[in-house]
Amino acid sequence: MNYITIDYLSDLTAQQMLAARTLTFTPIGSKDSSGLDASASFNNYGGAQIQNDLFSFTGVANVEYDVFSNSTREPSTITLYDHAGNVIAIDNEKSTDIADGHDFLSNFMAPYSGTYYVAAGWTHIMPDPYLSLTVYADLDPVRAPVNTLRAAPGDDTWWSTYSNDIGDAGDGFDTIRYSGTRGDFNIVSAADGLTLTSRFGTEGIDTLKNVEKIDFFGDNDVDMTYIGLTQALYVGYFGRPADVGGLKSFQSQLAALGAPESVREFSARYATDAAVKNLIDSFGTSAESNALYAGDNKTFVKAIFSNLLNRAPSLSGLEFWSAAIDSGELTRANASLSIMAGALANTSIQGQNDARLVEAKIYVASNFTFALESDSFDAAYEGAGAATIARNLLGTVSSGTDPNAFQPSVYQAILKLPQLPPAALAQPGEQPWAAQPEALPIMLTGMASSLDGAA
Repeated sequence: MNYITIDYLSDLTAQQMLAARTLTFTPIGSKDSSGLDASASFNNYGGAQIQNDLFSFTGVANVEYDVFSNSTREPSTITLYDHAGNVIAIDNEKSTDIADGHDFLSNFMAPYSGTYYVAAGWTHIMPDPYLSLTVYADLDPVRAPVNTLRAAPGDDTWWSTYSNDIGDAGDGFDTIRYSGTRGDFNIVSAADGLTLTSRFGTEGIDTLKNVEKIDFFGDNDVDMTYIGLTQALYVGYFGRPADVGGLKSFQSQLAALGAPESVREFSARYATDAAVKNLIDSFGTSAESNALYAGDNKTFVKAIFSNLLNRAPSLSGLEFWSAAIDSGELTRANASLSIMAGALANTSIQGQNDARLVEAKIYVASNFTFALESDSFDAAYEGAGAATIARNLLGTVSSGTDPNAFQPSVYQAILKLPQLPPAALAQPGEQPWAAQPEALPIMLTGMASSLDGAA
């Protein structure tokens, strides 16, 4: 079974692993209603002061483990490590903890057979410490390592499991529901679908296709409709991923318009739909636009090509697009959308490379915004400095970038965002953002046009 590591937490050192106490499992005499088969415990009731709360145990692949920690005061985070000392699971400190002085990490399915380490997180008061750690094993858990979600015709509603859920929801408006909150999960999008992973390592790695809504416990659900189109607009024009508030606002406006989700069809609506025209033109009239594109129309076209394709336009392309803007046939905002649609429709070798680059950027942009929300960094993504960080991130994307493998770079960029930001953006271009010559944008799905975004 594949498993993820929680890389924002510190790994164990070799010295710490050597100093870990060994826990040994013994059978539980008779199963109770919990169905547990074995346990391994350490107890210290009023004994000597304990300086080290790290233990090791031998786990078995596909066996489910629950960890219970007790101390005079409630333990801090219980942390589970793999054989190399990488963090692979933590308790999520929710209100489901038993009571003061008790904490637990549950439903961890071992991905391999071998050594694991667990830190109890004790916070005790001397001179009367009450400390214990117990690991329970369920040798025959009900859940399988992989659970295939079946789609029915029309709309589907799925419930996630603790297994690795996989499924293609197909047609209709399809929803998957999770018992955890939005902040409990990381979301990564790529050409092969969405990947959802628990930030605490106690649930499977879910791979999903054609899901329109992710329903989390509480109110912070994720609407997948129009995410790609919105990111295409932001990255194509501003050279950056959408902020959380701006993404949701634009999704709502696009839904209210009944807009198509492809760039080509959306761009085509510009000439016949005043509401679509106003929405697209809002990018070109913003303060952010004025700061980014203060030059003439040829300078603007060069900047858009740099944003989208990491290259300059051909001389003929430069003349075509700048003339269309000069004549009033296209506004700047609609020109950027048309350039994107044209580039994605180009079937030349250069055009195919451009399409792959734009697609990779739209996925990375989406994953950046997803990560902002998962880590509650949405308020930090404001201002010229934050915009520069995001643009620089997109500047490192190539036509061969794998969004899943690129995700650590997304997290590194987010950690560079300002620590004490003002309020988050609510609308595109609400604040003046510094012009960036390396500015780079993005695409979504189904782009095609008769216009030529040629080299």
